[in-house]
Amino acid sequence: MTNSKLILLEGVPGSGKTTAGINLQGFLDSNNIPSRFWREGDFDHPADFEGIAHMSEAQFEDLLVRHPELVELIQDQTSVRGTDYLLKYRKLQHLHPQAIPQTLINELSLLDVYDGLPMDEYCRLALDRWQDFCNVMKDSEEVTLMECVYLQNPLTVLLARHDVDPQFAHQHIERLTDIIHDLNPLVIYLHPRDVTAALQHVRAERPQEWADFVIWYLTGQEYGRSHHLKGYEGVIQFYEMRQKFEVKILRSLPVQQLVIEHSGNAWERCEKEIVDFIRPLLLR
Repeated sequence: MTNSKLILLEGVPGSGKTTAGINLQGFLDSNNIPSRFWREGDFDHPADFEGIAHMSEAQFEDLLVRHPELVELIQDQTSVRGTDYLLKYRKLQHLHPQAIPQTLINELSLLDVYDGLPMDEYCRLALDRWQDFCNVMKDSEEVTLMECVYLQNPLTVLLARHDVDPQFAHQHIERLTDIIHDLNPLVIYLHPRDVTAALQHVRAERPQEWADFVIWYLTGQEYGRSHHLKGYEGVIQFYEMRQKFEVKILRSLPVQQLVIEHSGNAWERCEKEIVDFIRPLLLR
């Protein structure tokens, strides 16, 4: 039996979240603890909204009427919660690239939960999704590992896209923390001492399309415009701000946590710190 059922990995891009998650899952496997590692962008992620469009019932029915040849495919990728219809449109496109027209994807992207909805609507859907996840997992023996969904994704939406009052963002994370309380979550925060070096490293590893999108997202929306951010230097400025803000929030939350400061070249030490942190909290 394990005491904690949820491990959340956070940190700016290039901080080592995925590497830590893979190694951590290996540790759990070696101790015969069943686990599932949900990575950022997984199509079926239970708490993320990557590539998901939100519609009302009327919007959904209209979509089916306009695309009768795609009704079965669309329904297969749609979940319903009350009056909320959530369509995994990126997964739909991935599974059926020849059948799904780009015009439909463009239309659905305007309803994207992260990038197409008013702030209050996003917050409501996000908290509902976390509640549903917790309801499913409360009686499970499996430990769930997740990256990016506790701090990174909500704060990037609230700060970069909407430029909300930091107190509002803080309160949203507090409400999320209340929801996941019964899973006894552990938060592992990877904290590179040199944010610029971490971001330059990840930029070199990823395609140019990633950098282009991140530059637009972080400099071309509300926060970037109001703070006059420009280019990749503006991206670095945003992530330096976000890292400080995330650590400040994390320190104030009633959640078991480990913040690991590192320079990017001491992974054995980092892995040992993580194992030493989780061992007594999982193996009780």
